[in-house]
This record gives sequence, structure tokens and C-alpha cells, in this order.
Amino acid sequence: MENEMIYPDNTFAICIGRSFGSGGYKVACELQRRLKVMLYDKEILDKAAEDNNIRKELFEKADEKNVYELPLVVGSTLCMPNPFYMYTNNYLSNDHLFTLQAETIQKLAAKGSAIFVGRCADYVLREHPHLLTVYIADDIELRAKHIQERLGMETIDDATAEVEKVDKDRREYYNYYTSRNWGRADNYDLSIKLSSVGIDYAVDMIVGLMRRRGFPME
Repeated sequence: MENEMIYPDNTFAICIGRSFGSGGYKVACELQRRLKVMLYDKEILDKAAEDNNIRKELFEKADEKNVYELPLVVGSTLCMPNPFYMYTNNYLSNDHLFTLQAETIQKLAAKGSAIFVGRCADYVLREHPHLLTVYIADDIELRAKHIQERLGMETIDDATAEVEKVDKDRREYYNYYTSRNWGRADNYDLSIKLSSVGIDYAVDMIVGLMRRRGFPME
């Protein structure tokens, strides 16, 4: 992906990575409330599907998972009628899906200031002049408890296994497409263990760092 996107100088992009069940999305929502900018999480998949005339389900199957190939049968419910996607081998690779999704992220960032959750947005937007990268983490015991409650899982062991699986998927996806290390502190501008500070103070820290770095803020 070598697209050169021009990002307006009066905009910023906040990219939030998160371990599963850590509360990263809650931090993103509170940050959006304070900054009054767009927030993109799974909405990225909706927009990428719309931009490229591909069923959203195909992006969902590859979402933050390191799966090498997904079948694309032309004329099936997965693909809109579009000659551009009539490949002879009837396959649309994960790499191509990632490229399409990355282009959508770049377009959204070029439209105005925004918060992006996951999807390697920190890497995709690495050329943005006002980029802040954040990672939200927490102890696996706390995260498993959150997931057990959220998903209504019977046992904490089941929840722990789910947390470990999703973390593994996200790590493989991120490391594969960025050649960086998902979740490692030196890969981000700010890493936060959420249970140590809480959502409000975590957002205070993010906003404070934005101001310190001279981000364009109203």
C-alpha cells in the first residue's frame, strides 16, 4: 500500500489499539464525547464494503484475523455484481481486503479529525502529521471477567479462553500487516493499563498529550 494521501493540517487522528475486554472501546467513546469528532470501529467495515461494492460479511470474516484466503464466488451473496472482482481463481485474498480497508481508513482520516479503533489504523495512518497512537491493556483476569459478563459465558475459564483467542487473532493480524509488535509499549505513543487509572483519567492523559504536542483542537 503506497497511496499518498494528503491529510489537512487542521485535523488529527487518534488510533486506539486494545487487548480484548480491556475497555478500549469505552475509552474511545468517552474521547469522542469530549472531542466531538467521528469515531470509527466496525463502521470501517461498513464503509470499506460500500466503497468497494463488496458485501460487508467478507470484511467481517477477515476482521483482525490472520486468515490467508477467503473464497469469493462471483454472483454469490458475498459479492455485489461488479466486473472488477471477476477473478479467474474466484478468490479475494486477505491481503487485498486489507488494502481496500486501509484505503477507506485513509479516506476517512482525510475528511476530518477522527478516532480509529483497531484495524492497524496506527500503521495505515503513519504519515498523518497529527497522529497519536494509544494502546489500552489490562490484566487478563479482569478482562476475562468483563467478557464473561458481556457475552453471558458460563465459566470464567471459557471467557479466559475467548480472550486469549481474540488476542492471538489480533496479534497475528497486526504483526503480519505492519511488521510491528502488537501491544508492545514502545510501539505506541501512550500505553495505559486501564484498571490503574480508569476511563476518565485515561482520556485526560490522551487529551493532555494531544495538547502538549500541539494538535489542532478547538
